[in-house]
Amino acid sequence: MSDTFLGIQPIFDRDQHIIAYELLFRGLFGGFEDDPIDPDAATSQVILNAFTDIGVERLGRDKLLFLNLTEGLLKSDLIRTLPPDRVVLEILETVRITPALVESARSLVGLGFTLALDDFVYSPEWDPLLEIARIVKFDVLGDDRAAITAKLASLPRTCRPRLLAEKIETHEQFQDCLGLGFDLFQGYHLARPEVLAGKRPPANHVQALRLLARLQDDDIGLQEVERIISQDVTLSYRLLRFIGNVAVSQARPIQTMMQAISLVGLRTVRQWAALLTLGSLDSVNPYSFTRSLTYARFCQIVGERRFSQDKDALFTVGLFSNLDEILLIPLHEALEHLPLDLRIKQAILEHKGLLGAVLAYAKGFEDDERSSDESLPGLDAETLAVYFLEAFAWARDLQQQVETGDRDAHDQERHPPRDDLRARSRPRR
Repeated sequence: MSDTFLGIQPIFDRDQHIIAYELLFRGLFGGFEDDPIDPDAATSQVILNAFTDIGVERLGRDKLLFLNLTEGLLKSDLIRTLPPDRVVLEILETVRITPALVESARSLVGLGFTLALDDFVYSPEWDPLLEIARIVKFDVLGDDRAAITAKLASLPRTCRPRLLAEKIETHEQFQDCLGLGFDLFQGYHLARPEVLAGKRPPANHVQALRLLARLQDDDIGLQEVERIISQDVTLSYRLLRFIGNVAVSQARPIQTMMQAISLVGLRTVRQWAALLTLGSLDSVNPYSFTRSLTYARFCQIVGERRFSQDKDALFTVGLFSNLDEILLIPLHEALEHLPLDLRIKQAILEHKGLLGAVLAYAKGFEDDERSSDESLPGLDAETLAVYFLEAFAWARDLQQQVETGDRDAHDQERHPPRDDLRARSRPRR
């Protein structure tokens, strides 16, 4: 597992209560200014770290989250997957104000997002955004009361947003901003940025790339998407983490991957999969994935042939049953923030109910012992053993396909086809 980081800096109200956090990029070498990454990639990484690997629930469910947006991301579909009641979209002072950008901003406000203008310096071209922005941030670094007053005076009289003073470094500045009517406050005098650390689960790079490529087909159906994602336990895990953190599940417990994909929609899955391919992807013992796939397929076979109404839930139980081995964290911790149905979590953690009994049989076969006290109607040990061997063969075959894909991808990179080489050398017209 690799380390992942997220910078946060509190934002306070007039009573010095924390009401929000600004989410900041932090990478291997520190902040954005020290890391060789472009702004779009930095913000994408912030979203991925915050809503998938680290989890914004660590910041409290009542806190707003300020997110810096570039022009490109402001117009992307990715932002629409975030929870509008929690995310404040900060338009950077470096963006070009165009009709298309204003229209994108209006659309996001219409979806319920709060808009903030960052490091604001007034000019008439900002008027369309001032009409819809609810927060304006002023940089007061090094300013005295007169300088801050002059900045406030630049706002049109008809504009009455909430005022946020950032980069407050002294008690005197804080008192001046209070007296001048600011509503929100941020800066080293109040709190310095902190860095939250988390662990990014290992993932299968080739599988992620295959998913991304396949999802570009507009004719792909949800069943095909479910099939592709379900072949990789880490992709499935991170999708459920994403759904849980952005609250698109609306507190509805999830029983199957199809339900999860349907909740977020194909467009969101496309954006999510693209983010997953940005970072470096680690590897673990290859058999960890084989084991997950074996359990998943075994449970699914039992469901298909005896308990058809639970076949998809059974697959989910098997797929996530050894997350502790894959993520190298306790199983209850891995499952804690996944929006799974309680019946599924209890089946995985305690082998409760029919789902748990089937999973216990799967683990029992591998341990060469039966670890469930509950019998499965109409199924004897010999039949279940055949199912398990069938599932193991399926999982190993899938694993070999992935390994072959790894080699093919490596060979493709080292020795591209001649047609491709000719295409690269052909001059542009």
